[in-house]
Amino acid sequence: MFLQDGRIPGTAKTPEISLNTEGIIRIKGHWILENNAPFSKVMSDWYDKFIFDLTDISAIDIHLEYFSSNNIFILTSLLRRILCISVLHRNFPINWYYEQGDEDILDLGESISTILGKPFNFIMAQNNKTTVGYSKLQA
Repeated sequence: MFLQDGRIPGTAKTPEISLNTEGIIRIKGHWILENNAPFSKVMSDWYDKFIFDLTDISAIDIHLEYFSSNNIFILTSLLRRILCISVLHRNFPINWYYEQGDEDILDLGESISTILGKPFNFIMAQNNKTTVGYSKLQA
């Protein structure tokens, strides 16, 4: 795994993580690692290289098709690091995409929203189109 242009390429077991010039961070794909240490290092290096000085994040888009629960700690740790920027500079939305009928991914997003204490926008994808969902912070 290597960094290219603000991007960690996705694999069959890891999501693509990217930062575009508009300040949108995207996390997309499968996340089914059993041994997270190597991917955690790659993510940490990506953060240090591309996020540390960035003061103009506009959104975080998360669209996970499959996610094994042993990866929750790594995702929440990355999001916590990014959210520190919002405390210092500006607030930005976290958009959590889920497929119609995929209650597991929706529930996961709601749980992570609660863990972080940050409302997410939940957006359902249906037939390769997205429909605006709802914003929710679990109590």
